[in-house]
Amino acid sequence: MDFIFSLFGRFHPVLVHLPIGFLILGSILVFYAKKESKEFLPAIRISFFWGTIAALFSLVSGLLLYLREGYSFDTVSKHLILGVLTTLFSFGFYLYLKNKVDFIDSKVRGMSVGLMILLMLTGHFGGELTHGSDYFTEVLPEKFQEFLGISNASEVAMIRLDEEHWGEAIFYQDVIRPILFQNCNSCHNEKNRKGELVLSSPEWMAKGGKNGLVLDQKELINSTLLARMLLPLDDKKHMPPKDKRQPSKQEIALIQKWIASGASFEVSLAKAGVEEEMINMYFPEEREFFYPETELKQLAEDALLGFRGSGLLIEPISQESPLLKISAINLPQNQKLNLKDFQGIASYIAHLDISGTDLDDAVWNDLLVFENLTILKINRVDIEGQGIDALDQLKNLKRLYLNYSSLQLSNLLALEDHPTLEGIYFYATPASKAITSNEIVRFLARLEYGVYELPVLSSDTVVY
Repeated sequence: MDFIFSLFGRFHPVLVHLPIGFLILGSILVFYAKKESKEFLPAIRISFFWGTIAALFSLVSGLLLYLREGYSFDTVSKHLILGVLTTLFSFGFYLYLKNKVDFIDSKVRGMSVGLMILLMLTGHFGGELTHGSDYFTEVLPEKFQEFLGISNASEVAMIRLDEEHWGEAIFYQDVIRPILFQNCNSCHNEKNRKGELVLSSPEWMAKGGKNGLVLDQKELINSTLLARMLLPLDDKKHMPPKDKRQPSKQEIALIQKWIASGASFEVSLAKAGVEEEMINMYFPEEREFFYPETELKQLAEDALLGFRGSGLLIEPISQESPLLKISAINLPQNQKLNLKDFQGIASYIAHLDISGTDLDDAVWNDLLVFENLTILKINRVDIEGQGIDALDQLKNLKRLYLNYSSLQLSNLLALEDHPTLEGIYFYATPASKAITSNEIVRFLARLEYGVYELPVLSSDTVVY
């Protein structure tokens, strides 16, 4: 039955709203009533009575959440202490109203103001726990943040590797640390310390958390850091939690490689045996003007939470641009995907990979609202391309991937005059087998479709 206490603790975000409602109602009535009158006094007493009871339940649930979910005292101290003071003040105020007050006067109103200040401070520090201390400031323009001295620029940059000298990059510092920062830092930083675990530096990682070490030097390949990521998404021990950003398959593979190579914080990519295919996605992709320039403002993170929760991988195309890359790489094969759900953020999507999902040829018309779409990947989808000529309306589309689809040549030919397409990729499709050289030269875009044949050399027939 011990789970009941943990369950009750997790009701804290729900229960905490009850005292807020009762106490604010009581304070409103205090100021609404005429001075030195008994008007609303019974209702005011009732509001503060139930506000105190609700505050007590909220306080107990918050204590249980703190004790059982691995929060450090430093993280919750301000919210916790103010919560206790708010509960005591509310109880004292109720007793004063019940035993000492016959009418509303300036003293009652002053105490009500004091209680509201306590309540707001408690709520503010509680909000910092759930949303972060930069919840309001992170949406401000970077220059304005710098002007106010509150720049939220991350000390950990996105992964960027030099195409010529990538082997010299330090595996942990340049690759693993940014991956952990993007996927784990919201819960396992030096301030939050969920489960008493911090993953922001080698020193903290070596300490582990309340459940032990995350990097077991005796059996590295089975270390908790990797094992929890490999659990099914619905497993309660899976990390990160399913409503948080999930590392991509490539990121997990890199963590696995790092651990298999000894989990050294000093080793370079080359010495760890990393192959270029594992990290070439972090090479500079294109020059800045490859994607369209736009006047769009940065999209609020809240607008993406629902999409992240469904398992989609969402990343900015660059630190300077508001445009996004969205990939279905982490979704199960043939999962239904309704592109109409993206209409609210469609103009922000420049790179869309919906390969392997369950789509039909109605997809072409659904894509027309993606006005800044530049790269479109629909590989491994059973579509023939009927209506694909609708893509002529996407004036920023440059690359189209239809590999391992049912693309028919007659439908592909509808794209021969597309004004902006630079490349069409359609390996292992009916179209790739049927296309002829006469049809290839009609396209403005470069076609990549496989079926390449190499000439037979005389040395190929020699038997040794």
